[in-house]
Amino acid sequence: MTTTLAACQAFLYDLPLTALLRLGNHSLTRRQGLLVWLEDRAGCWGCGEVAPLPGLHREDLARALQQLKELRPVVLGRELPELVSDWRTVLAHWLAPYAMCPSLRHGLESALLDLSACRQGRTLAGVLRPDEYRKAVSINGLLARDGIIEQHAAQLAGYPAVKLKVGNDSLEQEIHRVITARAIFGDAMALRVDANRAWDFATALEFCQAVTACRLDYLEEPLRDPARLEELGRLTGVPIALDETLAESRFESITIPSGVTALVLKPTVLGGATATACWLDIARQHRLKAVITSVFESGVGLAHLANCAAALLETDTPLGLDTYRWLGEDLPTVRFSATHAKIDVDNVYYQARQLRTDLLSRML
Repeated sequence: MTTTLAACQAFLYDLPLTALLRLGNHSLTRRQGLLVWLEDRAGCWGCGEVAPLPGLHREDLARALQQLKELRPVVLGRELPELVSDWRTVLAHWLAPYAMCPSLRHGLESALLDLSACRQGRTLAGVLRPDEYRKAVSINGLLARDGIIEQHAAQLAGYPAVKLKVGNDSLEQEIHRVITARAIFGDAMALRVDANRAWDFATALEFCQAVTACRLDYLEEPLRDPARLEELGRLTGVPIALDETLAESRFESITIPSGVTALVLKPTVLGGATATACWLDIARQHRLKAVITSVFESGVGLAHLANCAAALLETDTPLGLDTYRWLGEDLPTVRFSATHAKIDVDNVYYQARQLRTDLLSRML
């Protein structure tokens, strides 16, 4: 049964972080974002998170909010899409007339999917894949650039993978951290390293040659000049993962360099579930590992990402959702969390629909 959009609201949140978060030239002690709330005439509702991250997104929160203000009078009263079959095509068609930044598109897609789940009596994963989806997903542990590995070893014991941020300290220090991580966590844990394009070619080459024995799961975006990624992989044999390169490319025309073994997919940067699904098609075509990753969202956004991964990924590749440990407070009344590096997909989804309204300020 068709219905129309009766309400479109936006609420600001401002959550404390448990530790300083450094991203490029930005140092954050708090995480801000928006929840977009959509409601139909029958009272069914859904929300999505819009949370551009300083130092990562090109847009900021003010721009996303301004675009939503301009969009709101256009979509109110419009017939809502029926997301019961080919949700990718239907969502793309519904949103096609509107130009918006990636973080806003991600939030609106999430809100529309959440609203559809409410109407159908399903989870968000159940809308994306009605026949069957994974009920639990694994995550990797995250070590920040200034994290002391020895202090976190016990906390991350049992994780299937750990991700180590590098690129801020001297090359000798970064090499030592990687070698230390492999020694502490052992061979049973996959070791992922993310340089966020910190190095020139010579530095990255020296790093790769020094950590060859550490058997990295992948090295994520080591080069300031991504055009030389294939050369780096050929000379060192170190598996490479793409992240920033994807946000700068179109999936219809991208050329995957030889030596790339993984795609790190951030839906809020790529522009939502539909764009993420298209990149997953690329990963399958090239037989690449696909890792869905967060950008320090609240538990609402993290629950939606876990549901997307449960429905869209063919294998239980550990996800980059360990960022929840940086949140000093969370929007759901029951905080988003993992148990033994596993997320119960249905539980976190329903918990994300029980919100702490005291942490939300209406903006629209």
